[in-house]
Amino acid sequence: MPVLFILVWSSGYLVGTIGAHSGPPLALLAWRFLFSFVILGLVALVTRAPWPREPRVYAHLLVIGVLIQTVQLGGTYLGLGQGVPAGLSALILCACPLVVAAAAVPLFRERLVGRQWIGLGVGLAGVVISLGDGIGGTANAAGYVFTGIALAGFAAGTLYQKGFGQSVDLRSGITIQLFGAVVTSFPLAALHGGLDLPLTWPSVGSLLWLSTINSIGGFSLLYLLLRKYSAGQTTSLLYLVPPVTALLAIPLLHQRLTLSVLVGMAVSAIGVILARNRPDRRRSGDDRAKSPTAIGSRPGPVRRPAGPT
Repeated sequence: MPVLFILVWSSGYLVGTIGAHSGPPLALLAWRFLFSFVILGLVALVTRAPWPREPRVYAHLLVIGVLIQTVQLGGTYLGLGQGVPAGLSALILCACPLVVAAAAVPLFRERLVGRQWIGLGVGLAGVVISLGDGIGGTANAAGYVFTGIALAGFAAGTLYQKGFGQSVDLRSGITIQLFGAVVTSFPLAALHGGLDLPLTWPSVGSLLWLSTINSIGGFSLLYLLLRKYSAGQTTSLLYLVPPVTALLAIPLLHQRLTLSVLVGMAVSAIGVILARNRPDRRRSGDDRAKSPTAIGSRPGPVRRPAGPT
């Protein structure tokens, strides 16, 4: 199951690249959000998932959805459409824990030990190394700006969830987030490229894959993994997403993997491992006992993994 999870998560970058080059990227994103919202909403209703009772909880979830869904995935797809290689896009987005860890120091007065500060520096160095020689793609500067916006949106959404998140069922919580994404993505898509998608196999196939296999499959696998493993063990699988994506992009997308990207991925992975909080062994049993369907529970939310899902 962990291998399947990594492959499904990596497919979001690969299929997203195909879809972003076959039609307007934001149109693909908007229709994906709508399809996923309908499907996950029906799943939540059929399985009788509990829904929040307080209006402020809905408001917080909508803000999180706009940041993590619309801003993150919108920036990602626009970057992929501008030629940012899938593997490098995954690497930049999976560096989100480094940004969150650094921002949490002034925002939440969290304390980082020396090892974690070293990890932040090493992780940043890995991204810089990957950008060193043109990263083997045809992307222009705008592509990396969009990808940077995607990273900022994901980090901001994670920090917002950390500060204002409530304990909410994963099924209903993500459905509410997707509603916020639908409401914001359709106007943006209408202003940037229009809402029409070409009726071609690459375009329609990408939409169906991202809406079902990636969103629903990724959601289901995440749910099952959180039931079997701790949140830390599950999210650690994401460190394998960038290299797997980069390797699969060679035969599937004909993208070249340069030495600088390969070295940068390895350096960034070391940085993320160093920057991670060490799990408290005394609480490991309690963590497993927590409901795997809860998101945003204080003091620390189960972070939604990065990238197009």
